[in-house]
Amino acid sequence: MSYYSTSITNGLMQLKMLLVKHLILHQLIKDGDTPDTCQADVLKRILERNKDTEFAKHYDFTSITNISDFIKRIPIHDYEELRPYIEKQIATGEYSIIPGKPVMYAQTSGTTGKPKYVPILKSTIESYKQTQRISSYTQYRDIPGIFSGKILAIVSPAIEGHLSNGTPYGSMSGLVYQNMPDVILSKYVLPTEIFDLTDYETKYRLIAAFALRENDISCLATANPSTLIRISEVINQHSEQLIEFVKTGNLDVLGIALNSEQKNQFTLYRNPKPQRAILLKTLQEDKGELRFCDIWPCLKGVVTWTSGNCALLLPKLRKQLLPEIRVVEMGYLSSEFRGTITIDCEQNFGIPTIQDNFFEFAEVDSWDNGNQNTLLLSQLEAGRKYYIIVTTPHGLYRYFINDIIVVTGCFQNTPTIAFVQKGKGFTNLTGEKLYESQVIAAVQETAKAHGIVAELFIMLADKNDFSYRLYLESTYVFDVLDFARQLNTYLGELNIEYLSKAQSGRIKFADVKRLKSGTFEAYKAFCIKAGQREGQFKVLKLQYYSDVQFPFEEHIEPWN
Repeated sequence: MSYYSTSITNGLMQLKMLLVKHLILHQLIKDGDTPDTCQADVLKRILERNKDTEFAKHYDFTSITNISDFIKRIPIHDYEELRPYIEKQIATGEYSIIPGKPVMYAQTSGTTGKPKYVPILKSTIESYKQTQRISSYTQYRDIPGIFSGKILAIVSPAIEGHLSNGTPYGSMSGLVYQNMPDVILSKYVLPTEIFDLTDYETKYRLIAAFALRENDISCLATANPSTLIRISEVINQHSEQLIEFVKTGNLDVLGIALNSEQKNQFTLYRNPKPQRAILLKTLQEDKGELRFCDIWPCLKGVVTWTSGNCALLLPKLRKQLLPEIRVVEMGYLSSEFRGTITIDCEQNFGIPTIQDNFFEFAEVDSWDNGNQNTLLLSQLEAGRKYYIIVTTPHGLYRYFINDIIVVTGCFQNTPTIAFVQKGKGFTNLTGEKLYESQVIAAVQETAKAHGIVAELFIMLADKNDFSYRLYLESTYVFDVLDFARQLNTYLGELNIEYLSKAQSGRIKFADVKRLKSGTFEAYKAFCIKAGQREGQFKVLKLQYYSDVQFPFEEHIEPWN
């Protein structure tokens, strides 16, 4: 892109951002002042829109006049309780769950092994685009220059297949990517066809190859930071081939299998850039490795998940960045719905999508003890953790997604929230109720005490043996027995029931096993092959052995 065309594009983007500020953000600020009123209006709109569906008639939506009526009338559902309505609409076309034919279904993994299909309407896509505009504006406002250059955005495929009725299914991130305004699309580095590749190692090598060609990337964006870490590893593992591609534009030098159709799809990215190749080779020789901040000197910001167990990956990602490069929370979002908009990129505060979805919350301990009473946004307390229950315009009614959030602050009069962990991330062998967040904190403190970095780990609970085992992959050398001793000390401080049960012999103190290098890449490949989407891949740090099929025991270092 020439300087002239870049100047025009940046001018158009500045104009667009001003329009977002005055026309869209202004209304969100106004609604944030009165969240209960906004939420009541949203619920009324959802009920009115969906009143003619089978689900609505079963629960008599037309007689619901307020939030209290809604909460009393409609039970809390998980996906399996909504699945019959969704599958009936797929099979028959009848308006079982939403009033209209979905343009697509968002696919995600289900707890039973069967995929979950969430219906997506045209209005759903428009809502996602609207929230994305606000997110882009806050990034533009808070991080000068973040969109001055090109954007390396990595998403899941928009279309991954078709259901029996012909309706496509895929990812919302891919669909939004395809439907971005031209002024944004012109800045994207990657063609959408690259996300359709099924072999993720081939995909990563192509992403690395196309990205290395560009000097002026100013923004990196992808949901999971592990994707960026993997791209960095690919760049340095295959630097010779990648630099040769940049020099010659010959895809064959990359050592990947592409058919002629796929090669033709990437024609525009095959123009040789010999001067860029010389610069990359010089950087590699001078510094010993290729870091993001050196490859892309214009880089201003990275937009990704920063909360939950993704936070464990940030130190490793940070090694690729200069201190002044900002890492921005992408927001709490899932295949089912978008939960927050990052409204403050300095503190990474996320405001719930109060204009689109109706929110309820349940205090964690109360819920786990069987109390299903819910709270509204105005009733939340700063620093407290809650389960989230959401009602969306596209057929999820009082939907329990099994996610735990924490209240981080306030925007106007609306609480800001952040994802903490999946609710599934706790184990209870004999009353200890050990939470994933406690395991993460204990491992972090133990690793810090040993002077090592522990990004890749998982703790499994054995129901038969009443024991815990931590599997940890690290390039650092450490004393496994001493690590286990300190780990149990920290766990006992964080969870007195764990300490009590272990001291009394009702459960065994956790032991630690060091894994061979590459184990978690093998685990990721195993999970993706089993149907988990690459872009949404997360390691639940605390699980039961019975829920994990991957043979971690076969990957233990022999000298453990």
